[in-house]
Amino acid sequence: MKNETIYLSTILQQQFNRVGRVEHGSVALPGIMRSGSIGGPDTFNMGTMPSAQQQITMGQMHRGHMPPLSLAQQALMGTINTSMQAVQQAQADLGEVDNLPPLGQDMASRVWVQNKVDESKHEIHSQVDAITAGTASVVNLTAGDPTNTDYTAVGCAITTISSNLTEMSKGVKLLAALMEDEVGSGQNLMGAARSLTGAVSDLLRAVEPASGEPRQTVLTAAGSIGQASGDLLKQMGEGETDERFQDIMMNLAKAVANAAAMLVLKAKNVAQVAEDTVLQNRVITAATQCALSTSQLVACTKVVSPTISSPVCQEQLVEAGRLVERSVEGCVKACHASSEEGELLRQVNMAAGAVSQALSDLLQHVRHYASCGEPIGRYDQATDTIMTVTENIFTSMGDAGEMVRQARVLAQATSDLVNAMRSDAEAEIDVDNSKKLLAAAKLLADATARMVEAAKGAAAYPENEDQQQRLREAAEGLRVATNAAAQNAIKKKLIHRLENAAKQAAAAATQTIAAAQNAAASNKNTMSHQQLVFSCKAVADHIPQLVQGMRGSQAYPEDLGAQLALIIASQSFLQPGSKMVTSAKAAVPTVTDQAAAMQLGQCAKNLATCLAELRTAAQKAHEACGPLEIDSALSAVQTLKSELQDAKMATLEGQLKPLPGESLEKCAQDLGSTSKAVGSSMAQLLTCAAQGNEHYTGVAARETAQALRTLAQAARGVAASTVEPQAAAAMLDSACHVMEGSAMLIHEAHQALVCPGDAESQQRLAQVAKAVSHSLNNCVNCLPGQKDVDMALRSIGEASKKFLNCVNDPKNKFHLIISSQLAVASGKFSQDFDEFLDAGIEMAGHTQSKDDQIQVVGNLKNISMASSKLLLAAKSLSVDPGAANAKNLLAAAARAVTESINQLITLCTQQAPGQKECDNALRELEAVRGMLDNPNEPVSDLSYFDCIESVMENSKMNILDQTKTLFESALQMLYAAKEAGGNPKATHTHDAIAEAAQLMKEAVDDIMVTLNEAASEGGMVGGMVESIAESIGRMDEGTPPEPDGTFVDYQTTMVKFSKAIAITAQEMMTKSVTCPEELGGLASQVMVDYSQLAQQGRLAAATAEPEEVGSQIKTRVQELGHGCIYLVQKAGALQMSPTDSFTKRELIEYARAVTEKVSMVLSALQAGNKGTQACITAASSVSGIIADLDTTIMFASAGTLNAENEESFADHRENILKTAKALVEDTKLLVSGAASSQDKLAQAAQSSAKTITQLTDVVKLGAASMGSEDPETQVVLINAVRDVAKALAELISATKCAAGKAADDPSMYQLKSAAKVMVTNVTSLLKTVKAVEDEATRGTRALEATIECIKQELTVRNILLIHHACVCLFSTCSSFSFSHGHPYSTYHRPSDRLR
Repeated sequence: MKNETIYLSTILQQQFNRVGRVEHGSVALPGIMRSGSIGGPDTFNMGTMPSAQQQITMGQMHRGHMPPLSLAQQALMGTINTSMQAVQQAQADLGEVDNLPPLGQDMASRVWVQNKVDESKHEIHSQVDAITAGTASVVNLTAGDPTNTDYTAVGCAITTISSNLTEMSKGVKLLAALMEDEVGSGQNLMGAARSLTGAVSDLLRAVEPASGEPRQTVLTAAGSIGQASGDLLKQMGEGETDERFQDIMMNLAKAVANAAAMLVLKAKNVAQVAEDTVLQNRVITAATQCALSTSQLVACTKVVSPTISSPVCQEQLVEAGRLVERSVEGCVKACHASSEEGELLRQVNMAAGAVSQALSDLLQHVRHYASCGEPIGRYDQATDTIMTVTENIFTSMGDAGEMVRQARVLAQATSDLVNAMRSDAEAEIDVDNSKKLLAAAKLLADATARMVEAAKGAAAYPENEDQQQRLREAAEGLRVATNAAAQNAIKKKLIHRLENAAKQAAAAATQTIAAAQNAAASNKNTMSHQQLVFSCKAVADHIPQLVQGMRGSQAYPEDLGAQLALIIASQSFLQPGSKMVTSAKAAVPTVTDQAAAMQLGQCAKNLATCLAELRTAAQKAHEACGPLEIDSALSAVQTLKSELQDAKMATLEGQLKPLPGESLEKCAQDLGSTSKAVGSSMAQLLTCAAQGNEHYTGVAARETAQALRTLAQAARGVAASTVEPQAAAAMLDSACHVMEGSAMLIHEAHQALVCPGDAESQQRLAQVAKAVSHSLNNCVNCLPGQKDVDMALRSIGEASKKFLNCVNDPKNKFHLIISSQLAVASGKFSQDFDEFLDAGIEMAGHTQSKDDQIQVVGNLKNISMASSKLLLAAKSLSVDPGAANAKNLLAAAARAVTESINQLITLCTQQAPGQKECDNALRELEAVRGMLDNPNEPVSDLSYFDCIESVMENSKMNILDQTKTLFESALQMLYAAKEAGGNPKATHTHDAIAEAAQLMKEAVDDIMVTLNEAASEGGMVGGMVESIAESIGRMDEGTPPEPDGTFVDYQTTMVKFSKAIAITAQEMMTKSVTCPEELGGLASQVMVDYSQLAQQGRLAAATAEPEEVGSQIKTRVQELGHGCIYLVQKAGALQMSPTDSFTKRELIEYARAVTEKVSMVLSALQAGNKGTQACITAASSVSGIIADLDTTIMFASAGTLNAENEESFADHRENILKTAKALVEDTKLLVSGAASSQDKLAQAAQSSAKTITQLTDVVKLGAASMGSEDPETQVVLINAVRDVAKALAELISATKCAAGKAADDPSMYQLKSAAKVMVTNVTSLLKTVKAVEDEATRGTRALEATIECIKQELTVRNILLIHHACVCLFSTCSSFSFSHGHPYSTYHRPSDRLR
């Protein structure tokens, strides 16, 4: 054997199934010596092997080294293959632009082109946003160990990319066709789209689990998508305008990478000194992961940079930042665990801090753009501060120190605003604008001065409620002045917020539609799919209006009409959007493709959140812009008239062309149906105008304008599709007359609002309405074929006259009499048969099964034949009534008709919609029920302990039993529904259905609680966010239910839940640092409390007076809901990454914001119930008075209650009597205030609290004047006024409970009873005062009476008698002074003393 060189082979590749180090080994087998069969033994040379020689071969590894794919990876491969097919189809579709029909140059055509361009740009932009966000998501999700990768989420991101790419290709083809007029722009756009498609294809190949591509290939492909996305947006003029922002963002991302590189070097130094090989490898692995996550951050930044304005792209960049932070923390921990070298660890810590700081700078830069992407305006910050601080002052009533502190902040903010306004006035070129700014600044400065004076008063007298009330009123005045001074800035900010909300809502709706289309192929429930399709179509019809409103408002920021159009479009978008959310949620469980189902569910949740924000933004913008619907409607109708006149000019020139998608049949049908809608809306307009209701008149005018827009479009389409120019001109003329009359009608309706009872105005309104109705009829009569129908009707009328003349001929009289009844009956039968046959044919068309259709058609044929026989039998009997067996044949034929009809009805009942679905559902539930009844049978590949661990991780309560209960209730409901068969007349089954539905609802609620708790523990808060968003939306849904209680009842409940939310938010701040795993339960509690708060808030808003207060309550509650959504989202994010310091800071910020919004809710409630709040404050004051009196009694009992100066009880008697009388008057006002307005109740409560304070003060002074040597009398007197104070506290409480109640309410009787107790105690106090006064002044009054008697006796008596009287007098005085030292010495009980 020859000497051989043995090479050692080392394979370096991703190893998924085991962890270890590279090892050297021999690939040669030991030599075997065998005896040769021929030629004897061979000669062998012995020697030593040379050293191992290593060679590194770079490149793609062979798939033979790959481990087998898991089920999740196989599912991902299927998703990638499907997506690759969609990408290839999109690549093929982008070969040529759409072929549009020739368009005219009239105004409507130009508007259509511009609107289509805007809509296409918006849709493409939103789709590119989704593609880049999905790409970034793929990069983030595939960053870690493949064994821990969520392949379903990766599939969802890939599905999002492919589905949006498919829709984007359609939009690009249309936009390129519309941009053909611009040289080369259309083809450039198509080329950019093809480049993006190719980049997506490269990414899909790179992320295949079986591809074995290195990580850098994925990052490179992702970067190419970002570059191609930016080029595409630039080609269509939609690139990000702030390129400097993008440059700074990329530089900040590179700074993170540089800092991370330094950290890796420092970690390498630590690894070199580590003694333990295992710890050393951990440091190396952690440092490598840190470098990888940083490179992913840079790649993610490149991907989302062109679409950074999209919130979903911002979220992905933040997520990439979180991955970097986690890897940095892991690297630091590994270094500290492997070495104790202080200097090296200090360097590692410093490097890690530098990475964290660079990452913080990057994320703060992104968050700044997220806050609308614009710097804060000069007025915005000061205005926001003023609004917030005034709310804080309102909620701090009773705490003078806090009110004064807030007043200082308020004064500074208003000072800044005044200075800014004066500076702008000086720089203003327009003299009028400068004067306006100076006047507004002076108004604001004066209001600030009044507020400062009120704050000084509150600071000097902190216990004086009047001073606090003056400060509150001054703050309210300052708030009003701020609104007036900065109205334009505030309105601009609100409109900008609405524009952004509309943009995000339209984008979210576009994404949801794309997700619904992608999920259609795997949706196994036909009914839910159809509902989703219908809702998607309705939303798709509203998206253009929303986009046009947004673009118009952005293009004309000072145009009130454009702003109102945006508000109207936003409000109109809410209802169909909410329905699509509901349909999408209902369809998610029936979609078998997990990736498609996840995409649909995520899009639905995102749309629900966007709709909630759109609702609030539209409401606030509408409040700021004011009621301008009538003016806007009038302007819109006048614009429509101009467009129709322009179309007529194009018709006369032969240049009027139909728009794409228009046909004569479609436009004629639209015109006929829209004419009815116009008539209906105009009738509503007349009614509202006659009633003088401005709000509903504006709504009716808006709806009329919308219907007229559709009418004008239909009329133009009919004219453009009509061959005859005269007919087209006649149609446009009649439509112009409709617009002209409608404009006059809206104008007259506006005038009628000024004078609701003016008879002349009402008469003009009716005349104009009649003229418009006539114009509408003329417009409909101009439709093609209408004149032919009119001619046919005239011909029929003439033929009828001839027929009547023939009937009146005596020669035909006998036959007419004989055949009259048969003629009527046969005609009626023929008419009914036609209707029945049409219904049967329609039923056959709705039948999905071919066999069922054949049966229905066969039964219809049988009925037709039986009917023919019936008519023939009737005819025979009519000709010869005496013929044998003729009546029997007629009866048999009638029975045959009846039987055949019954057979058809039976068949249709069995094949009614829902019957088969019920049967299928019953079979499926029965099959699953067997699994629940036999839990020992395996249903998955998990082992026993894996199942136990899964159950313990995902559920607190017994979910198996709850699932079984749910299925049983579903079975019961389905059986009941099948029994009813959809027949509304089967009333005997309705109760069973209702009961079964209620049981199923309760079962669903129970299992949802369990699932929400389990989900919250894992950081999955999507359901909670959705629930809060639904609660926000329900506050705006139509008319609230009839309230069962009063505003006070709802206020009390709202205060409880509001405070509960605030407490939970504070606890979440604490738990975010100490115990993040408990945030899920707290977030769930926030959701539950807010749901109750919103429900009570809706009722409170309905019962609040005035209406402005109710509107404020609703707005504040909705704002709190948005704050709760953000807080819950951050709680979920922190649970998933407990060490994320950025998320912790954000959670703390949102928790504080929730606390502030709670205070605003409480402030709104207080504003809505001043009287009740005053009662609460007064009751608190009286409680303090009672405690103070208890302390005074303690001092009196100890004999230490003395007067500060020399004074007698008589000096205080008059004050006591006068104050007690005033308190009785306050009692009357309290009782009457309970049934009157809140203002009067507040005055009565404040007055009673003030009076009882004065009364207790003067009684205490009177008691002190009696001296400490008489403690028992002092105690009795103070006890008497204490009883009065206690009775007043009970009276105030009863008044608060009875406020707003009916006269026969039980609380009113309690109020009257409390008032009687109050009067009784005041009377008892007066008696006590009189008794004390009598005993204290007995000697003095006796002496005065005797002296008076002496004066009288001087004239009639002699000196002797006078002397005798004096002796008697001195004897009496001596006896009183020495024998009766204590006036109450003979009494032992207070009651005796009172006697």
